[in-house]
Amino acid sequence: MKTKKIFLTGGTGVLGKKLVDFLSTDYEVFAPSHKECDILNFDILKKHLRDYNPDVVLHLAAFVDTFGCEEDFEKALDVNVTGTINMVKSCKDVKCKFVYISSEYIFSGDKGNYDVTDRLDPINVYGKTKAAAEYVVTTLSNYQIIRAPFIKNIYSEVFTDQYCSRYFLDDIVDKIVYNIFNNDEKIIHIANDRKSLYEHYRERGLTVNPIKMSEKFSDIIPRDTSLKNNGLKHEKK
Repeated sequence: MKTKKIFLTGGTGVLGKKLVDFLSTDYEVFAPSHKECDILNFDILKKHLRDYNPDVVLHLAAFVDTFGCEEDFEKALDVNVTGTINMVKSCKDVKCKFVYISSEYIFSGDKGNYDVTDRLDPINVYGKTKAAAEYVVTTLSNYQIIRAPFIKNIYSEVFTDQYCSRYFLDDIVDKIVYNIFNNDEKIIHIANDRKSLYEHYRERGLTVNPIKMSEKFSDIIPRDTSLKNNGLKHEKK
């Protein structure tokens, strides 16, 4: 059987590195660096995609710093929206599945337990640019949007009044890959149980100091971004 070819952007990020390592055991993976393939350079991007001719394009590259996006909205627009537009345009003539890794922050956090059919209503620049990119991705016929929130950094102080359904990074990589190749849904939520961020840490056995969200955070960070899972269950090997 022919080995599937995967073109992955954002391979130097925390999730990207894990996915490259995981995928490389069974698939041929091309994850060019930003220097090799800038998603804002349409001509170079298009050439790379046409030359490689992947079966799956996995688009992770993004400006993900929530407060950084507030401070530099032009960069957020360029990377998260224009970069995704370039990716989509480059894939128009490539027969591939386009998988976009999105964010829980495309929701406002006013109610939690968001379903894949819920209206997008982001409250910060990061969420707005990711939501805009989602709409762009849906112009393709063979697309998939995966919202797979995860905890990437371990902090000593954690919010007790921010609710989410995040997995820890090491627990979500195989779930993402399994759903890419086995789930036909157009939009997928890979979601853990709804708990406060502090509870997720404690359940993991981590000792942290509980804190409340200050006004600085509550104006930008959604209070409850928990998602209803529709991802296929897959036990980690």
